[in-house]
Parts: sequence; structure tokens; C-alpha cells
Amino acid sequence: MKLILLILNLVLLNSCGASKQDSLTNSNENVMNREKVTLSGTYKIVAIDENETLPDDLTISFDNKTNKVSGYSGCNQFMGDYTFENDSITFGPLMSTKRFCMDSINAIERKMLSALSKTQTLVFANEELSFMSGDTVILKASKTETKSNKVAQESDYIIEYSATTRGFHNSLKLQNGIMTTLKGRDLKEAKKTCSEEDLATLNKLIQELDLEKLNTLESPSKAHQYDGAPIGRLIIEYKGKTYQTPAFDAGNPNKYVAPLIEKLLATAEMGK
Repeated sequence: MKLILLILNLVLLNSCGASKQDSLTNSNENVMNREKVTLSGTYKIVAIDENETLPDDLTISFDNKTNKVSGYSGCNQFMGDYTFENDSITFGPLMSTKRFCMDSINAIERKMLSALSKTQTLVFANEELSFMSGDTVILKASKTETKSNKVAQESDYIIEYSATTRGFHNSLKLQNGIMTTLKGRDLKEAKKTCSEEDLATLNKLIQELDLEKLNTLESPSKAHQYDGAPIGRLIIEYKGKTYQTPAFDAGNPNKYVAPLIEKLLATAEMGK
């Protein structure tokens, strides 16, 4: 009888040891899988506080190399910094453009930005991100398909925007996916490669314009004509033809081109 009990104890001990080993193995595999996850990329927002009836173009993008986050919250573009470690994430202050939209869109935007500010951890599963506050999912996003850079960069257009006065000159030029900026009295030059998301948005904004209308747009205000306010100009070259707006007060363009100019400035980070 004692022999039988001894054998049973040994079996149980081996079984527990195997269970512990399996648990450790699974834990190690989970750690390994977590290490393989790459946060960088663009995600489409698919739910906010269990609300899945959302506009189709809400996005958030992460860049692991720079720890920068950006996206579109329904009315405005936003951008900022983030820190991400061991599934915990913290967003720095998020800056956004200043467009005004319908109340329904503004409400969605406020909920999305509020959810980001409350997010404590991220959970990955099946190419989907769950933004968690404690144990509650407050926002969900799915990985979008990677767009080809060629589609965005081979568009046959060149965009130039400038804001000048006697004291300074700021300008930008977008061509083949490269944003070139000149700033200040010394015209310091800087170049950056635009993200696929930014280029896709700029493409969309340009396609919504009737370029023939540009030279007929009236300036909403006339301060540049008499008090030395910065003069703004927008020039678009498309298929060998040049389209240009009349001069306007920089910072107050005609509403027809305001979304494009706002996105250009946000992309070039000239608005800071």
C-alpha cells in the first residue's frame, strides 16, 4: 500500500512539474511573440467606447523610430509624442489643426482624443489594437493595408506655399514625396520624407479641388495690403500647368484651400 502511495506521489510531482514547465514555456513564447510585435504603422479606428458607427477615415499612426504619433480624428489632424514599453503606453500632449466641423463630427473627435488621453495599455490580437483603460477597452483599431509609396509619390504635381513679409520668409515645396522648407531670415533649409498617410491625405485634398478656381479665390481679409501683415500664396503645378491663388493674409486663406494649406503646414511642422 505504501509503495502504491509513493508511486502516486511521484506521478503527481512529475505532473505538477510538467505543468509548471508548460506554463513557463507558454509564458516565454508570449514574451517572444510580444517582442516581435511592431507598433509602427497606420491603424484604422474601428470602435470608440463600443461605438462602431464611425466615419471610415479615422486613423492613428505610430513611428517607433521617432516615437511620434499622428492621425486623423474626424475633423482635424493630430500629432504628438508617445512612450511605449511592456504594453504600457503614454501619449504626450497632442497638437491638432484648428478646423471647425459639424457638431456630430466634433463629438466623435472629442471622444477619440479623450480615449487616447485615458489609454494606459495596448493589447495586440489578430492585427488589431485594443486601447485599454484598466480592464476596459475604450478604443479599437485595425492595421490598414500598406499603401505603395509610388502611388503617392508619383503624382504629377508640385505644391508650393509661402508666407512672407519684410522681416521673414517661410516657404515649403512638396515634390515626389519630399517636403522642402525654408524658414526665417537666414532661409535655413530642411527636408523630410513625408509619410504614406500624409501623402495620401494631400492627394485626396488636391483631387477635391478644381484647380481652375484657384486664381479666382478672394482673400477673406486684406491686412497684407496696408499694414505689412505676412502675405500668403499657394501655387500648384499639375501636368505642366501652373495654378496660383491671389495673395492673401497668411493664416487666413480662402476656405476653399484652407484644408490643403493646414495639412501642408502640419506635415511640414511649420505651424509651431
